[in-house]
Amino acid sequence: MDSPFSADQRRFLPWSEYRKLEQEIGEESLIGKSDLSSDKVNSRIRELIGFEKRYGIVFLGERKWLELLCTVNTPRNYALWVLYQLNTLFDMGLTESAGDLEGDWWYGYTENLAPIWRPPELADAWIQVDDIDLVLPGGETGVDDEALCVAFRILHNLAYYLHNVPHQDSRPVTLDKITVEPETGYWFVDVISEYGSVWSVEFFGNEVRHTG
Repeated sequence: MDSPFSADQRRFLPWSEYRKLEQEIGEESLIGKSDLSSDKVNSRIRELIGFEKRYGIVFLGERKWLELLCTVNTPRNYALWVLYQLNTLFDMGLTESAGDLEGDWWYGYTENLAPIWRPPELADAWIQVDDIDLVLPGGETGVDDEALCVAFRILHNLAYYLHNVPHQDSRPVTLDKITVEPETGYWFVDVISEYGSVWSVEFFGNEVRHTG
């Protein structure tokens, strides 16, 4: 599949520079906006292309979403576009399961890491990735829209987030599961060592909050 995270287009930037540019690009984002007129959409596409060419930075799949808006009957809701991307990415799409958590949760799993952006400059992260196991809040009618957008951002920036986690041991650990909490801004990464020990890393937005 064509990577929704633009894995082949992006260039590595140091985290501080990346975050600064991401915030600058996001100021004029049409994600979550109601005015999606042709003029607005085309202007935003040109702006995003300019950033991509100049810096090699791609903003959360926004250009892919907007370009589809111009050509086919694509959902005007960004979260629905994300849902389609994740259902394509994961082996069985996002599926509802009670699992071992209270409430309604949706799961996705894949061992296909080709669509995920993983630059060599960030390959020395303490947390290594063999597969993606994602847990999202939702209900009987589907995954929560906000959680979908958070999940896309996590996967889009996953290489940075994992690289930013301080090493807790001399030996690397393996990503076990990513869980997005409902309506809090928090999300968690469970990791497992070669001996079977499990750690949990807590994030709030883009920042690591707790490891242990």
